[in-house]
Amino acid sequence: MLAALFKFAAQTSNYAQVILQFRACRPVITISMTNHAPTLEDARPMVDSLISSALALSASDIHIEPAADSSEIRLRIDGILLTQQTLTPTAGRAVVARLMVMARLLTYRMDIPQEGRIPLENPSVELRLSIMPTIHGMRAALRMPAEHLHPAILQNLSLPAPVLDGLISFSKSDSGMLILTGPAGSGKTTTIYALLRHIVRENSGISIIALEDPVERDIPGVTQIEVSPFGQLTYEKALRSILRQDPQVLMLGEVRDAATASLAVQAALSGHRLVTALHAATPAGAITRLLEMGIEPYQLTSSIHSIVAQRLIRRKSSGGYKGRVPLAQFVRMDAPLRKAVLSRADTAALAAIYQDQPTYQNLHDVAQSLLKSGQTDEAEIARTIS
Repeated sequence: MLAALFKFAAQTSNYAQVILQFRACRPVITISMTNHAPTLEDARPMVDSLISSALALSASDIHIEPAADSSEIRLRIDGILLTQQTLTPTAGRAVVARLMVMARLLTYRMDIPQEGRIPLENPSVELRLSIMPTIHGMRAALRMPAEHLHPAILQNLSLPAPVLDGLISFSKSDSGMLILTGPAGSGKTTTIYALLRHIVRENSGISIIALEDPVERDIPGVTQIEVSPFGQLTYEKALRSILRQDPQVLMLGEVRDAATASLAVQAALSGHRLVTALHAATPAGAITRLLEMGIEPYQLTSSIHSIVAQRLIRRKSSGGYKGRVPLAQFVRMDAPLRKAVLSRADTAALAAIYQDQPTYQNLHDVAQSLLKSGQTDEAEIARTIS
């Protein structure tokens, strides 16, 4: 059944039909043999088929979630988790153990979280594995390679024209900080990576360094450093040292605390271009959060070049959805916004100020344009930016 369904998924473009058939045939799959418990060799074909199917369906993640009497396998497709298979608890443990072996994790340590990478040869990609102990066994989350899901070129991301123009303008600037905001899974990292590739391509002979947790994919022309928030090489320690490495462009995976925010601002003020992500719902929310972290208003007005807020919305297809397109807004630190920040205006007042920028479009405006062009529908808009 799975083999036939995988063949159909690889041949058809009717995404909705694939999902319907997956939902219609969610068997309890047992890997166990009649005379012995499942082994790692028993789990090998199951894991290979699971990864192949996830790649064919452009899934971003595979979840293996243990319960009292079963173990569910779920795929995240276009941001939505769909249950695909139900295993016996014993078979679920064998599949997780096989993944741990592939990632070279400690299979005898079932009491601690572990992370690792699984290299594949065909296709030549690398998967990220995270293991977490639960009351019913080990839970596994496998992150699929983003390059199989998203374009690598900035101009191919389907960003709104004002956002694309703003990002290209930043790539040509001499200094300043670009902040990308949005919830987890909103495409911030994809946009940042595409921007870095654009800077590499358009600016020869410059030094670019990225600090990431973790490094998600290799970018030729960029020195990438993996930091550990709870280890010796934190964002703060790495950023302090990196500034002595004479970079011209810096990428900071995420601003998570006041110390890192302060260093990022100082880097932007000292003649570096810096790109980073910050968890906030809106550009105004990003400014407010940095103020709450203790950054002075005059530092923000002098260091921030622009802020992008981003979401991903599912694209309509025949009978359902297939793929996602970004909803994004671009806000530049102009004179009126600078004045509002210096006066410590609240979030609502900041938003009211930048809405008057000539090229500004809020997320609802962008969503409505996609609705008019038939690329999405009202239900998806409500789900994404309600």
